Order: sequence, then C-alpha cells, then structure tokens
Amino acid sequence: MVEAICSIPVPQTTQELELAIRRYKASDIRGTELFCQWQAIRDAALALKLAESSDDFVAGEESY
Repeated sequence: MVEAICSIPVPQTTQELELAIRRYKASDIRGTELFCQWQAIRDAALALKLAESSDDFVAGEESY
C-alpha cells in the first residue's frame, strides 16, 4: 500500500544515493514524504550492495 503513495524515484548510482542521503539529512519534512524518501534510500542501498557483492566472487567447492 505504501508503494501506491510514494512517487520518489529510487537512486540508481552511488553518486545519486549519496546526494539523496544529503538531501534527506538536510530536509525538515515529516510524515509520508519522509518515509518515502527513507524507503527510496533504503531500496537503493540494498540494490547497490547486492550489485557489488555479486561482482565479488570467491571460489567455492569448484576450486578444490
């Protein structure tokens, strides 16, 4: 249900994420808009973390 009311785009790059975090910290918004910004930042951070971790491959059983 929250997705239906949030129209804030999710940052796609690390630079966009850092800028969004700076704007979030400097803002004085409240309520739904504050939650929507937090959620967009969270989603971007998780997506970027997953992208970074998939590039960092460590050999498993195949290396033995």
